[in-house]
Amino acid sequence: MKTRDIRVLVTILAVVFLSSAGGYLAFRYSETMGPVVGSDGNEVGGRFRLMDASDGTMSDRDFRGRWMLVLFGATHCYEQACDKTLNTLSKALKTIDPDGKKTVPMFLSLDPLRDSSERLRQYALRFPAKIVAGTGAPANIAAVAKEFYAPIVKHPDPEWDYTFEMSPQIVVMNPQGHYAGLISSSASADEIRTRLETMMSLPR
Repeated sequence: MKTRDIRVLVTILAVVFLSSAGGYLAFRYSETMGPVVGSDGNEVGGRFRLMDASDGTMSDRDFRGRWMLVLFGATHCYEQACDKTLNTLSKALKTIDPDGKKTVPMFLSLDPLRDSSERLRQYALRFPAKIVAGTGAPANIAAVAKEFYAPIVKHPDPEWDYTFEMSPQIVVMNPQGHYAGLISSSASADEIRTRLETMMSLPR
């Protein structure tokens, strides 16, 4: 093996190691906070605290004053359903919230072992809307998913080893942090727009 090839290999291995170490430390920090989640009197959804896509923490209270649209999935998503839904959601929001001041489309990964903060950051940039991405230590994200009635379903995959199913519903929380309703993850852009207009009491 040539010296140049060895240097390239060492660099790649160093990057992979640092990325893994950073993810591990983030999980350990997240675990020290405990599975901070609660219903706050909501039928679905409620209080949570997770890791965001910038290696910091985020909680539901960070988004008070805006409508949270919460979707669970993974960057390795079964049948690439997460990509389709986030693109459709972006299209719907373009007409009712073009500047992103009223709503927070939120993508929470069920696959924290592979979805590092950098991977989630790059994934969120694929979509026109300003997607807020996050995850947490396995126990934490599982607790939040349970509170939001999002099943955790894995499928074997020949290319990626396994994928996660996207949650069947987008959970909508109002600006005060109260449960407002559900929207099917398979809904069209027009259906999502109409449903949100009704929830948000926007003129049509």
